[in-house]
Amino acid sequence: MRSYFKDHWTGQHGFGLTVFVNLLCISFIAASLTIEEWSFWAANLGVGVLCILLIWQIVGALRCASNLQKERGDVWGVYLALIMATGLVGFQILDVVAKRYFIEPRFKTIFGDDDFSANLKGDTIYLGGEVNYLMYHALLIILSEHKEVKTISLESHGGIVFAGRTIGKLIEEKALETQVEDYCYSVCTLVFAAGKRRVLKEGAEIGFHGYRYDIPYRYQTVDPIEEQEKDQVYLVNRGINAAFLKRAFGTDAKTLWKPTRVELYNAGFTTEP
Repeated sequence: MRSYFKDHWTGQHGFGLTVFVNLLCISFIAASLTIEEWSFWAANLGVGVLCILLIWQIVGALRCASNLQKERGDVWGVYLALIMATGLVGFQILDVVAKRYFIEPRFKTIFGDDDFSANLKGDTIYLGGEVNYLMYHALLIILSEHKEVKTISLESHGGIVFAGRTIGKLIEEKALETQVEDYCYSVCTLVFAAGKRRVLKEGAEIGFHGYRYDIPYRYQTVDPIEEQEKDQVYLVNRGINAAFLKRAFGTDAKTLWKPTRVELYNAGFTTEP
């Protein structure tokens, strides 16, 4: 085996073995590996092996082409295969690195996965995407495994009211703080209000509107107005001004009211100006 790798490295393999095995076959196999799903250390090791493999392929192919040039003038096939191999292995490396280090993964739960993110950094859990029951389950998992969590950072356009209540109840029971670094709209505001300390970062915004039932092809079993009134009572009990809430929930469901920082603080929605 050592001789095999050495022979390719020095360009001693023939045209067929170099092109169809060492370049194309090995590259297709490498590109099919689901390295991004491996454990942290295994994925890092996998990327390292792929980098070494790519260098081995490139050096061997170039040396093979150089050797064949003396025997046959046309070696374009080696270069074409080399380009394909470099593309396959190179994109596999970039894909793994991007998914492991730069792209927020979807959080997998026992129910499957959904279009939201739940990530722990230090003592803060960052929740993003749709507010739903899978987000609640993700939050529950992280909190059960990490007792050091103090803050929930929110970034969401909204979601399911009942899920927002459930997440809010968990936050309130754990006496966690909430914060918004970018935006928090619709049902997300209900989750934000559950925080013991509620902070709106510089440049961030919070948006309100009235409730609506907009699930197509399903029979309506709840009254949005009744549910809205329940949450108004809850928020008043959280120390938020009733007149402020009347305007917030009175905003048309298809639009957003985005109060100023001063309005939010004066109404008791945020705990810091």
